[in-house]
Amino acid sequence: MASSNLEIAAFDAIAAVYDAVEARNPILQWMRDRVQRAALSAFPRHGCLLEIGCGTGVDALFFARRGHRVVAVEPSAQMLGAAKDKIAAAGFSGAVEFWQGGAANLDEVIASYRAASFDGIFSNFGALNCVADLRRFARDAAVLLRPGGRMLLSLMPPVCPWEIVYYLLKGKPSEAFRRWRGRTGTDGIAVRVGKQWVQTYYHFAAAIRAAGARDFDLEKQFALGLLAPPPYLQGVMKHQKFFNSLVRFEKLMAGLPLLRNGGDHLVVILRKRDD
Repeated sequence: MASSNLEIAAFDAIAAVYDAVEARNPILQWMRDRVQRAALSAFPRHGCLLEIGCGTGVDALFFARRGHRVVAVEPSAQMLGAAKDKIAAAGFSGAVEFWQGGAANLDEVIASYRAASFDGIFSNFGALNCVADLRRFARDAAVLLRPGGRMLLSLMPPVCPWEIVYYLLKGKPSEAFRRWRGRTGTDGIAVRVGKQWVQTYYHFAAAIRAAGARDFDLEKQFALGLLAPPPYLQGVMKHQKFFNSLVRFEKLMAGLPLLRNGGDHLVVILRKRDD
């Protein structure tokens, strides 16, 4: 399950500080909470879940604490080590199994588990933005997911209104539209992760749906960070009432047609068709 050496090195380098960065960032915490709440509604209780790009194990632990069994896949050895330590310290080692690898090729997972062995598939915070073409991933996911099971994916789309306005006001048009240059169907763009550069692909919602069209139906889609600012604009949090208003309106508007296609991230829930 190969990932590029540069991608692995980038996430290896930030593994030790990843949790501390999130702990200091209330916008990141809010975003994760929003995705986790959607996942609890999408997945059956006490199910077997496959997580793609588990990072330091924050979501894996969240699911394990709620009675799920988790198979967590992650290309970065340092991230994986941090996740294992976290799960062990919390006393849930028996509930989480770890695999080192990436989303672009799940052959080893398929070979080790029977078809339709997972009740849900989960990927958060843009792990799939390291994959240029999602069709292979969608085919592998369809093999692993049981009929009627759901796949919840949180990815970064090509259009983020906050990012466009912010960088245009700073006089940096190339930064304002950098996601568009790395949109689905292009060669992607190099994005700095810590001190490294990672080739990144920003996927249209339509491209995500099309990748799984053979086996999946769209059940739900909503924007994340449409009106609420992206995590690097923490200064907005100084105006708590303003931020709370943005969050409240986002929850009302994030699932509307057209608006649901943009934001810092978007969340797509797909249901595998019954056999």
